[in-house]
Amino acid sequence: MRGSRQRERHDREEQQRQAEIAQRQAVRKVRQTIEHIATTLGETEERQLAQITRVVEVCGVDESMALLEETLQIEANGGMMTADGARRRSPGGAYMTLLKKRLKESGRKDDLKRII
Repeated sequence: MRGSRQRERHDREEQQRQAEIAQRQAVRKVRQTIEHIATTLGETEERQLAQITRVVEVCGVDESMALLEETLQIEANGGMMTADGARRRSPGGAYMTLLKKRLKESGRKDDLKRII
């Protein structure tokens, strides 16, 4: 009886350790994604970094990276013009424009309010 209680306790502790490891890995992945997106878009100001952080937190790593890939494709094809056509958007501006469009089309306006 005593041995089975020790095994159960050991198993619970091991599950807790594994959960903590998974949590740390998830946090690290989010942090690395934020840094990668900011670096790729050339964003260094605190306001933009905070906005990218909110994008990754709200949309998730996969959707944020998909937006980045789409932005890079647009940049490779000449970039995105502003609404009035007067100038080309910055890569960060194109990223945020794509994000807004995607969230509005999918009916996630509440998420958009949390980001902007």
